[in-house]
Amino acid sequence: MQKMAEKKLLYGNLAVFLFSIAAALVLIISISTSILINAISEYLRKSIEERLLSAGRSVAHLVTPEELAELLTPEDMEKPLFSEIRNRLIAFAKESNLLFVYYLRPQDNGMWQFIMDNDESEEAVNLATDPIADEAAPRQALNEGRAVTVDLGTYSPGYDQILSAFAPVFDRTGKVVAIAGVDISDAELMSTRSHTTNLSLMLIVSIIFVIVSGFLNFFVYKKKEAVFSRRFKQQELMALLARSFISAQDITSVINDALRVSGEFLKTGRMLIAIADPGAVGDSAGQSRVLYVWCRIPTITTAPVMEGLNGIITSFPLEQPDDIPLISCDAVSRHPRFHVMDKVGVKAFIMAPLYVDGEFWAVLSVEECQAPRKWTESDRQLIITLSSLIAGAVNRGLREKERDTARIQAEQASQAKSVFLANMSHEIRTPMNAIIGMTSIAKSTQDIKRKEDCLKKIEDASNHLLGVINDILDMSKIEANKFELSFTDFNFEKMLQKVVNVVNFRVDEKELDFSVFIDKHIPVNLYGDDQRLAQVITNLLSNAVKFTPEQGSIRLKAELEKPEKEENGACTLRISVADTGIGITADQLGRLFSSFEQADSSTSRRFGGTGLGLVISKRIVNMMGGDFYVESEPGKGSTFTFWVKVKRGTPQQKLLAPGAGWKNIRVLAVDDAEDIRKYFNDIAQGMDLSLQTASSSKEALELIEKNGAYDIYFVDWKMSGMDGIELSRRIKEKSGASVVIMISAAQWTTIETAAKTAGVDKFLSKPLFPSAIADCINQCLGQDNLVLDAGPRPEKTDDFAGRRILLAEDVEINREIVITLLEPLSLVIDCAENGAQAVELFSRDQEKYDLIFMDVQMPEMDGYEATRRIRAFEEERRGGRAPALSGAPADASPVPIIAMTANVFREDIEKCIAAGMNAHVGKPLDLEEVIATLRIYLPPRPPVAF
Repeated sequence: MQKMAEKKLLYGNLAVFLFSIAAALVLIISISTSILINAISEYLRKSIEERLLSAGRSVAHLVTPEELAELLTPEDMEKPLFSEIRNRLIAFAKESNLLFVYYLRPQDNGMWQFIMDNDESEEAVNLATDPIADEAAPRQALNEGRAVTVDLGTYSPGYDQILSAFAPVFDRTGKVVAIAGVDISDAELMSTRSHTTNLSLMLIVSIIFVIVSGFLNFFVYKKKEAVFSRRFKQQELMALLARSFISAQDITSVINDALRVSGEFLKTGRMLIAIADPGAVGDSAGQSRVLYVWCRIPTITTAPVMEGLNGIITSFPLEQPDDIPLISCDAVSRHPRFHVMDKVGVKAFIMAPLYVDGEFWAVLSVEECQAPRKWTESDRQLIITLSSLIAGAVNRGLREKERDTARIQAEQASQAKSVFLANMSHEIRTPMNAIIGMTSIAKSTQDIKRKEDCLKKIEDASNHLLGVINDILDMSKIEANKFELSFTDFNFEKMLQKVVNVVNFRVDEKELDFSVFIDKHIPVNLYGDDQRLAQVITNLLSNAVKFTPEQGSIRLKAELEKPEKEENGACTLRISVADTGIGITADQLGRLFSSFEQADSSTSRRFGGTGLGLVISKRIVNMMGGDFYVESEPGKGSTFTFWVKVKRGTPQQKLLAPGAGWKNIRVLAVDDAEDIRKYFNDIAQGMDLSLQTASSSKEALELIEKNGAYDIYFVDWKMSGMDGIELSRRIKEKSGASVVIMISAAQWTTIETAAKTAGVDKFLSKPLFPSAIADCINQCLGQDNLVLDAGPRPEKTDDFAGRRILLAEDVEINREIVITLLEPLSLVIDCAENGAQAVELFSRDQEKYDLIFMDVQMPEMDGYEATRRIRAFEEERRGGRAPALSGAPADASPVPIIAMTANVFREDIEKCIAAGMNAHVGKPLDLEEVIATLRIYLPPRPPVAF
């Protein structure tokens, strides 16, 4: 093994060894070459010096001492000799390629006087030129009596970059009488020297650079080789982790193994997964807890709860971003924000968030516990990959749990729906059996009363069946997310009155004590969906009546939350329905608001129903911004309470008629029920009315004896001791002018004879409503003799005489029903059995019909297509292109078309409107809805002027 390692080391470093030898040889050669270049440069310089020295000597021989002796003063420059010698210099300079050639004569004062030069310009120097200061080179030639040169770049001020030589001019005695000077430019020499020097330096630097680059390349190669090797191992690790995360192994074991393997690869001290506990309170506030942990060194401990870690952990985005963010620190001691990590023995760390279902769940923390550490990009990539794998595994585990839960829920839902369908079969077949059976009986009997009884039972069974179908339709809307609210202004009390009227018959049948209490602070008008709100209250009251035994009690209470809790103009309405019925067990409460389930879902249960009413009601309440809660105890009854958000509607005037002195009207309410007396007091305060209450007939007579007769009496029929009939008789005996109003939950027909005999003036049915009490008082104002009101006053009958409508309906019995229902309205009705016939009848005379009732589903041509064709006729008419069969004027108004169909979903209504229809009425027909629609689209015609 050792020999193999040595051989591998030798082969791995052989290239470096050979490159080092080659680099050394090249460096030696480059140094030698540089020395040689410098030697050549020096030889060139010396050659130029020799040339200058020779030129200087030659110039010294161009003139004799005697000739120079004749040129002493500026006046001597006029002599022909001066010009002759100057011409010699000019000719020599041109032949020798010299810049300047000149003679200098030393002065006694150490100065030098130019005699002449070869310069032909105005800057020429001569005997007239001022003497110049002493210079070293000419002085050296004078003193030593030989030719000399100056160093490169040095001459005299103003004459840089000139190379000069000076040679002495001797007289016959050997005395130096003048100095001959020659100048050439040193640019060529300096350039050559600079180039050779630079070339030498560049050669050496290049070689050194090549050598250094070679060694660096080897170093980088080795480093990259190590990086690639690490990356390859990292990829192998990630592949191993990926395989382990998709294995069937337990998720906890997989995560623990992944932390161990990754920690060993990163050579770090600790790896853990921690989760912040945002819901912690008290001593646990601001703490975090460890879910998984791996430590390289057993002595390293963890702090599962450490205050301050939450701040770091929860700093990650709560929702998953596009790129996974990291928090890293190479040395926690240098970052105050991360000092808490030092408390748990961490010197450096990287944290990566784990997102499950796109939401922040926990963090993966990779921690170095021995010393600070520089985290590499490779480390970060591995941590990001590991965090993604762990998050994916957790996600997959949740999906598997959800899948198992969904499977169980699906099985339970399937079972619940099977039970529901069995119950629905029972619920639908029961009224259908009554309808079919009673129809057969009515057909076979000749007894009118028996026929009427059968028809009444058929009507009851039909209404029950319609209620079952409506519940199923509402539930289907909820499951299809097409259940919507329709908001409008409505009178809250009148809405409650309608609801109470629906259940009053069953209340009377079971002799239940039914009371309604309305908070006086509730506005008269509210803005919301009154129909859906009424549906919820009706469902709760119907259930209360259904599950409350005879002579039990039901209490409906409506309250308004405090005004200071109102937000953005919305107030909270709280409504509760309490009964003394059979109650609900804890197990049944858990299933109460589940779809297709009832408290008792067996077909042998005592009480019928779809089991959807509460589910639908809860959905409605939730859509109105509220919720339900239920309190119940088996055998003692239940209280269903819900609250909804509504807005205050249009303010309305007071209930009592204005202009009267109501405080002077004295009212006495007599009832043995404390709640009723309190209710009367609340109503009186709201109306600013003078009212007193008595708990018995005896107390009432005592108050009358003490205070005198009252103007108006509200007397309960059934009271302990003396009942309301006897009390009314005594009141009338004492003061016949007073008005006595009897209140009772019983039907008026039950007590009518005895009440009239006792002198009772009016009757008011329980449960009581403020507006009903106010109406009674308003009617009593100023009237001395009141006629007993035994029931509601008949409304004015609608009369549509002379109006003609077209009914498009393919089912004969449906046409018969519509014709019979509308018979009292004096309408003329033409019928079409399909859309094609309707279009044909309309096209014959477009002014003939005032309105069209259009079924949607018909053979040959449906109602949508028929409506579109009728609207096309009208469009052509308005455009002046009326069809040949139409004799209608071009400016005739479009005929109202009303959809009359069993398709009652919102999308069905929208489809009718999109086809060109004006409105929609649903089947089975509600006569009041049909008449209300006729009032809108067939308004009374203006009187004809004569």
